[in-house]
Amino acid sequence: MRESRTLPVFIFFNNIHTYSSMVKSQYSIISNSLEQTFSFAQEISKNINSKSNVIFLIGDLGSGKTTFTKGFARGLGFSDQILSPTFPILNEYEHKNLCLYHFDLYRLKNINEFYEIGGLDYLSRENSISLIEWPEIISSIKIENKISIYFEYISENERKIWLKK
Repeated sequence: MRESRTLPVFIFFNNIHTYSSMVKSQYSIISNSLEQTFSFAQEISKNINSKSNVIFLIGDLGSGKTTFTKGFARGLGFSDQILSPTFPILNEYEHKNLCLYHFDLYRLKNINEFYEIGGLDYLSRENSISLIEWPEIISSIKIENKISIYFEYISENERKIWLKK
């Protein structure tokens, strides 16, 4: 079993400062606004190796997954308007030599539908990051460089967000 530690995260005037590398441990924050979730995502994106990563976004409806994705994309330098891929299932964005794939697997009935849309191919592409909302349907796939980010709805303005590699 892998050891995980919770690292301190301090929020000062909507800026997020962290100790140590984000992708080596588990840690969490309480976000009190969309802006804090967005800023937290920007900080995380700056500490992700963009060679080829898959990020599972796990949480209920309205818990901040799409807001997080918008901040994450902005942190990587994307200026596109990031939209929820609920109906198209996948939105693709390109910036410089990096591709960002934003999946929403909520409407898929089983893992075979993921394979049929070519989902596995996206997860292994170099110079790409795949952010996947509702990833439970593909949790049985062994994925290298996977990070899971969990979102918990606490109240109308409060969310707990924690990251686990």
